[in-house]
Amino acid sequence: MTEASNDRGGAALIVEDDPVQIKIIQAMTNQLDVETVMATNVNEALRLLRDTSIEWILLDLKLGEEFGLDLLRNLGAIQPPRSVILVSGCDKKTQAAAMRLAQTQGVHVAGSLSKPINRDELGRLLKQRTPNHPLQSSQREPAAVCAADLASAIEAGEIVPLYQPKISLSSGIPIGVEALARWPSPKMGNISADVFIPLAESSGQIRSLTEIVLRKALEACARWTDEFPHLSLSVAVNVSPLAIDWALLAFVGTVLKETGVPASRLVLEITEGNDLGNSFEVSDVLTRLRIIGVQLSIDDFGTGYASLLSLFRMPFNELKLDRAFVSSASSDVDADRMLRSIVRMAHEMGLRTIAEGIETEDALRCLQDYGCDAGQGWLWAPALTENNLVQWLRSGVGGWVPAGYDGGRCVPALPGH
Repeated sequence: MTEASNDRGGAALIVEDDPVQIKIIQAMTNQLDVETVMATNVNEALRLLRDTSIEWILLDLKLGEEFGLDLLRNLGAIQPPRSVILVSGCDKKTQAAAMRLAQTQGVHVAGSLSKPINRDELGRLLKQRTPNHPLQSSQREPAAVCAADLASAIEAGEIVPLYQPKISLSSGIPIGVEALARWPSPKMGNISADVFIPLAESSGQIRSLTEIVLRKALEACARWTDEFPHLSLSVAVNVSPLAIDWALLAFVGTVLKETGVPASRLVLEITEGNDLGNSFEVSDVLTRLRIIGVQLSIDDFGTGYASLLSLFRMPFNELKLDRAFVSSASSDVDADRMLRSIVRMAHEMGLRTIAEGIETEDALRCLQDYGCDAGQGWLWAPALTENNLVQWLRSGVGGWVPAGYDGGRCVPALPGH
């Protein structure tokens, strides 16, 4: 079979109403040795997706009187996940907007092709793999939890951090991890952070939650610092603006002293709020944290309320690039321009840049070309328990050799990931 062929044996579903285009696309997929099935409308495509083993969907955005977007809206609820390649006569900006809509529905879009399509470009996209993590998780019905449930979980120690490695994009060496709060409820199953974090903020429990994750993360950092002193790993913890006050400053100082972790190893990732750039107290506290050596990162830059004002007024030394830009940069010219400009601006301001949500080699190469400093994502590892993180680090000890770094995944993944 050709290099574009599907190792898993899944077919490609061509959703197109023009008989001429169907023949052209089918001829190309035959040359690429990819099995295909056909649908000319949304209902027919949905029936085939439920009855047929399909990995790829080649989707026209305009299907007679129907819109391909109607199929995209349904895909997020259909298992298993499929990869979509948009095939359209629309302009690039419209194609890019359709890709973003698909991604918000939990649908993986490998790329977009303008008609008449090029066989080599189609073959390149067909070589990408559908991510094996649950893209549809964001579409599941959120668990019905209340403030009392969260309070009980905090008291029972159910909130735990998982750790996702951060990798230097120039050397391939791990430079730190991000601690991500998780709630594996024994009664209700895994509760999404998108559910319990806003609940903690609205119910006045964000301080307790932040302190739990901070303490556990710094205690874990102290343990892996002892085992991997040559890696100089930092640990990043997300902090809501609602939790930034004098009590946080005192708590951070206390736990750093108790754990023996140098202040420079702690990164506080501050999520943006509508008053972040206007609060004297927040600015005062963050400035004092920087004075004692704590690193400060502005999280999800470009998606909040007052990014530029926050950068101007607050002593951040790191800028976190949102996954929305990262995932789209290799296929969306506007996202590419914005990401390149943000990295350049950050460096001119003396800020380190970290990209999140790196899932493909194409995204990695783009970020390396921009000069982005570090990144994290499923390309290397998901969020791991502390034990699995240590195993992951051990698997690379002795192998962190920059000379052997080829710009890709030099870090062995854990079995099953």
